[in-house]
Amino acid sequence: VFTDSSARGLKLATPRLRTHNMIHRLSAFALCCLASALLLEPRPLQPAARAAIAAPVRSPVPLMKGKAKAAKAVKVLLTGDVKGLGKAGELVDVKPAYAENFLVSKGLGNIASKEVIARVAEEAAAAAAAAAEAKKAAVECKASLAQTFGKNGLFIECQVGPNGKLHGSVTAQDVASLIDQRANVKLDKQNIALPSISELGTYSADLKLHPEVSMKVDLVVKKNPITIS
Repeated sequence: VFTDSSARGLKLATPRLRTHNMIHRLSAFALCCLASALLLEPRPLQPAARAAIAAPVRSPVPLMKGKAKAAKAVKVLLTGDVKGLGKAGELVDVKPAYAENFLVSKGLGNIASKEVIARVAEEAAAAAAAAAEAKKAAVECKASLAQTFGKNGLFIECQVGPNGKLHGSVTAQDVASLIDQRANVKLDKQNIALPSISELGTYSADLKLHPEVSMKVDLVVKKNPITIS
C-alpha cells in the first residue's frame, strides 16, 4: 500500500532513474563506437605483404619458338687448291650446299666417306711422326757439327795468286763435300749459304739442317802450301 509520501518519493526518483539509464546507454554507445573504430583502423602491413603489393604484375612470359637447326657441315677431300679454304689433299668442313654446288660440281673436291676420313687421318699421323723424327735427327746433327767445328771452325785451303786473291772461289758444294768428309754429315748445297769469298780469312757459313733447325759454322779460308804457278 503506497502512501502519499511513497508516491511523492516515486515521482521524485523517476527522473533520476531515467537520467541514470541514459548515462548507461550513452556509455555503452561510446564503447561500441570505440570498439568499431579499433576494428576498422588500418594496421601496418608486414614487409612480405608490402613487397607483394609493390611488385609489378608481370605478364606471362611467352614461350620462345625453337630456331631451325642449321644444316650440318660435311667433310670434303679437296682435289685442288681453293683460296681461303685449303690445299689439295686436305679435309675441310663446309656446308652441304657449298660442297655440292661449288666444290664437287667444279671438280675441286669430293664428299669424304668414313673410309677416306680414316685414311687421311692415318696419313696425317704418319706425316707428323716423320716430321718429328726428321727434326730430332736435325737437332742431333747440329750437336755433332758443333762438336766437330764449333771450336776451330771448318778449314779449307785455297790457291792464292800474287795479289793475294784466291784462284777461283769457295762454293757451297765445296763446303758440303768437306762436311761430308770430316763429320760424315750429308748436306745439300742448297742448304748452305755463303758470303762472297775472294781472299783469305774467316767467314760465316749458314747451314740449314731442317726448316726449324739451323746453325752457323766458321769457315776458315787458308792458303794452300802447294803453289801452282
